[in-house]
Amino acid sequence: MSVKIRTSRKGRKCRHPHCKQILSIYNHEVFCHVHHGQLPQELRSKA
Repeated sequence: MSVKIRTSRKGRKCRHPHCKQILSIYNHEVFCHVHHGQLPQELRSKA
């Protein structure tokens, strides 16, 4: 019996502006490892 590993769509790009990193099919996030946890300046709320 084999375990099916969940994968994401192939060819997805990091959503951080100007980043062209192609995400791994095993990375289910929308940002690459460099930008993970960061919000682009344009998306930050102005307090």
